Amino acid sequence: MSLPRILIPHPIHQDGIDRLAGHFTVDAPAKFDDARKRESFAAADAVIVRNLGVDAALVDASPRLRVIAKHGAGVDNIDIRAATERGIVVASVPGGNADAVAEAAVTMMLAAIRQVPKVHNLVASGNYAARWNLQYEQLLGRTLGLLGIGSIGARVARICAAGFRMKVLAYDPALTAEQVRERGGEKVDGLPDLLRQADVVSLHLPLIPATRHVIGAPELAAMKPTAVLVNAARGPLVDETALVEALNSGRIAGAALDVFETEPPPADAPILTAKNIVLSPHTAGNTVDAARILATSSADIALAVFAGAKPAGFLNPEVWDKRRT
Repeated sequence: MSLPRILIPHPIHQDGIDRLAGHFTVDAPAKFDDARKRESFAAADAVIVRNLGVDAALVDASPRLRVIAKHGAGVDNIDIRAATERGIVVASVPGGNADAVAEAAVTMMLAAIRQVPKVHNLVASGNYAARWNLQYEQLLGRTLGLLGIGSIGARVARICAAGFRMKVLAYDPALTAEQVRERGGEKVDGLPDLLRQADVVSLHLPLIPATRHVIGAPELAAMKPTAVLVNAARGPLVDETALVEALNSGRIAGAALDVFETEPPPADAPILTAKNIVLSPHTAGNTVDAARILATSSADIALAVFAGAKPAGFLNPEVWDKRRT
């Protein structure tokens, strides 16, 4: 009897692939051919996806597919409703790279307030004497404003409170004041209150219709002129056009982005040349430790479903009794 086929379009840690051995025929191409995406999905019984979009049309083209395992927490790239309607289990790995992303967010805060790209270029271009005219803000004793204090936001809160003695404010309508306190923050009444007080604004929200452009021109105008914005969550949380204007006009002091409205950003995207910005290519969670956790946990999702067990991180449990088998 042949083994079920699992598609892994983009690289994952070898430990995850090893875990699947003997249970699946693993289709993990060195370079995934987007032109053959429908063909690849049509032959798959299971799939582990990173950022690849899985829309209703692709689900329709996958008659054998029984489970979509997300290599990560965010599932805005997967049409869960379409999968559910077709009896496909969808599950993710919440918190699998939370420590890595939290570390990256704090790194980005420091890089932004210390203007790391700018000073690197000054030294590399031979302008060492510029040091006499440079001064920076610092994190010690400042106020951190968190939009969202889930698994990643709570870790950022702990790092900043313990390491930099920062006051941590959090805006998270889903949580009570007590729940926010348990996660290391002080709940504010509304987003304007947080923006008015914070020296660093760090985003840790999922991308849903209500959070798209949660930071736009009015919100940027409400921030301190000395404040910096950090986004290591989802690109469309921020209106990039408004952010470019705020940076280039000096309305805020700086920003650090690991994610973008369009990924990858076009070569002529204004965000790439905005003033006082730090950029990274959606790699906040890309540590060896996190990669191992995400790979093995997403492999375990597929293994569980094919063993007849409900997986961890199950996102559409209503499908279970009518799932494909």
